[in-house]
Amino acid sequence: MTSFEDVTTGSFIRRSIAHLALLFCAVFAVSAQTADKRIDDIRSLYASTNSAIETAEKEAPYSQIYVVELTVNKTGNQYPAVGTYSNISKFYYTYGDREKNPYPDRLLKINVTTKRSAMITNSEFLFNPAGELVFGFVKTDGEEQSETRLFFANGLLIKLLDGDRDVNVRLKTVQDTAAAFKRESARLVALFASSMKEGL
Repeated sequence: MTSFEDVTTGSFIRRSIAHLALLFCAVFAVSAQTADKRIDDIRSLYASTNSAIETAEKEAPYSQIYVVELTVNKTGNQYPAVGTYSNISKFYYTYGDREKNPYPDRLLKINVTTKRSAMITNSEFLFNPAGELVFGFVKTDGEEQSETRLFFANGLLIKLLDGDRDVNVRLKTVQDTAAAFKRESARLVALFASSMKEGL
């Protein structure tokens, strides 16, 4: 026979578990919305930046978006053990804080196209107004085709898509990929900064 205390204790435990489950669901939903909001903001910035660059290329030289282009092996000569090789990096930039610097120096986006034999890799690096890397895209054509999208917030990888597949950002291989991408971004930003010193 079940006592009143057993019934109320069991009922209390069931209610507590139900409340905890609802609380966890609410916390998960809020964190998912926060992550989605950051991703949505990055996608919006990507679309608006690409649109501004497209308009600027049509309106040049009257645009306020400027371009530095660095071409490696423009003639397309064969490289030993590589074959056909070329690399074109385009740095899109505009005005930042004009009170501190009257010249355009705020990096918007970097596009890199690398051709190695039959393989072509296109990479994109997107920066927010604070100059932080927020998005990366790498597409490889040829025998081994792939597409990877990386989303960053405050310097940390928050989402990685391998094709259409959402990959766990806590995996070591994913963290290694993000670290390599950030190193390449830093190298390119340093090249851009150097070009700004040379240009003025």
